[in-house]
Amino acid sequence: MTRSCSEAAAGIDRGTRSVRPPDVEVLVTVRGHCVDDTWSTEAIECFATMHEDDLGKCAGELAESSRERLFAALGGGYDDRTAIVVAQARLVNLKVGIVECDRFVTTVARALGCEQMPLEQRAQLGNETADFWSLPTKNLPADASRRMSEVCGKSLTFLQQQVTDAGCMP
Repeated sequence: MTRSCSEAAAGIDRGTRSVRPPDVEVLVTVRGHCVDDTWSTEAIECFATMHEDDLGKCAGELAESSRERLFAALGGGYDDRTAIVVAQARLVNLKVGIVECDRFVTTVARALGCEQMPLEQRAQLGNETADFWSLPTKNLPADASRRMSEVCGKSLTFLQQQVTDAGCMP
């Protein structure tokens, strides 16, 4: 059975309800994005049957531009809890291509779930990381890649210490 954009939108609505303010309506907007962007059958199926933790997995089925439009619909101007869920979903599929930087991004995604860290701090960390690392990093000169690796390594060490100090596992 082939599912529809209406079913995908309903799944997104159900799967993100606990992280959106109750008055925020996404059903019509998300259905429109599905139709306008012609989401794949796989993406529609994933969203139609999604559970609360599936946003990143399902969003991975979308083209990058469609994924960003979906995240904007879900996260634009809402509260910090919604921003964290959207950031986690964006980070799940983010690959920098530099080992230390990919480790940093993965650690940030995990740190967003650290309830002992202030909500606002986690939302800012997630959004800044997703925004910064969505920039092109392919085909960089060796020197630039080396410097990025060093910075990411230092950032990773600092983040791991913050997460540990907050009482969460790094």
